[in-house]
Amino acid sequence: MIKIKLRELMWDKNITAVQIQKETGIHATTISRIIHNKHVNFGLDTVDKLCDVLDCRVQDLLEFERINV
Repeated sequence: MIKIKLRELMWDKNITAVQIQKETGIHATTISRIIHNKHVNFGLDTVDKLCDVLDCRVQDLLEFERINV
């Protein structure tokens, strides 16, 4: 399973969803859904924009967690 760590990065970088929206053009609803893990299918362009504004690497934003079945 891939874990999206947007909320944690925003906290660490002291940046709000509104700031991300203004700097990336990503719709506020999309940002909110990503933060609350309700929007899990978004494109690489969104990942690129988030990494740019948060000054982070992809692996800082996305984390793979193996699920034992």
